[in-house]
Amino acid sequence: MRRDLRRADRQEQIGLHLAEIAGKVLKTSLSLQDDLWARGLSVNRALRIIADYWRSTGTELDVNIFFRCSSIAQMAEAIDRGLAYSEEKLVSIRHGERDRPLFCYAGGANCFIEMRDAILALPFTGAVYGLTVAQRPFHPHALPTVEREVREAVVAIRRVQPLGPYRLLGFSFGGVFALEVARALEAEGEKIDFLGMLDTPLSDHCITPSQWLSLMGRIVCRQAVSRLSAVRRRRLQRPSAPHPPSGNGTSDGRKGHRLLLRFLSPAKPDYHLYNPQWTNGFPPQYSAMGAQIIRMKGLYRPRRYEGRTHFFTSIGGSPIDCSSRDVWVPYLGDVEWIEANGTHLSMLVGRNGKALAAMIGERLAKTEPS
Repeated sequence: MRRDLRRADRQEQIGLHLAEIAGKVLKTSLSLQDDLWARGLSVNRALRIIADYWRSTGTELDVNIFFRCSSIAQMAEAIDRGLAYSEEKLVSIRHGERDRPLFCYAGGANCFIEMRDAILALPFTGAVYGLTVAQRPFHPHALPTVEREVREAVVAIRRVQPLGPYRLLGFSFGGVFALEVARALEAEGEKIDFLGMLDTPLSDHCITPSQWLSLMGRIVCRQAVSRLSAVRRRRLQRPSAPHPPSGNGTSDGRKGHRLLLRFLSPAKPDYHLYNPQWTNGFPPQYSAMGAQIIRMKGLYRPRRYEGRTHFFTSIGGSPIDCSSRDVWVPYLGDVEWIEANGTHLSMLVGRNGKALAAMIGERLAKTEPS
């Protein structure tokens, strides 16, 4: 009995501390029973909560803990039981019919929060599961590959849905995982009812020389304009004391120039630091996952796929990647190209996310039993 009371007190203290941190991020007062989704949680706010909690306690929260735990009290219980960080392969994103699920891959470091607006708006009655990429320590002679991830994903998918037809969706580089899982399932004789790729890029190693030169020209021009603007602003502003570095993050800052990335080996220990998507200052496991995805993207080489593919491209595109449609044309034999509102990141959120969900749902509906 005393042990239960001590545990309850400990969990309450954890919850109160977490509520204080989350309240500052969300700019509101929170109770232990509050659902953070209902209080305005977004992907940027979630990452700030994770970073701030780690800095104050040394405990890192899994970026998808917000799906596993619906309230601050439940999160506190998970933290107390040593379950703050989960490496489970499947994340339940939305409940629905279990016999006809949709399996999704996120972009970046397994962050399904960025897909939540679009997934919740899907006119689809099946359950939606996120597939996480397994985290592996860096070793130059045992690099993480898309092929290994695909083998593990197929096993996890079959535990939920032993037989096809299957439905797969992937955002950003997650589209590569969805594509390769579809290929693997088809090789085992299964049917793919739906394969959706959302603005999936390829690495600098895979694009043609002309595409790479065009991209580098665009990036260099943008950087030159940005630096000239910064010089002009400094001339107009009064000089101020420099701000010391925060020192709160464990990951190294970006180095080198994007021009070098095409000529570097993904086996290079600091390969990820030359990628423009790299951002330092996040907790260690999140940073390690981000570095791993960048390395897997660099190692991947596309092969032609003849299965039916629905490829959704953002009208605004990405400032750091070639047009996703341009780079994938040679590799997709039976593809429908669909333009979606927004940029690479904003296509998933708010009104853009709802419009995207409607387009995905329209194509998923064709897979539903009559």
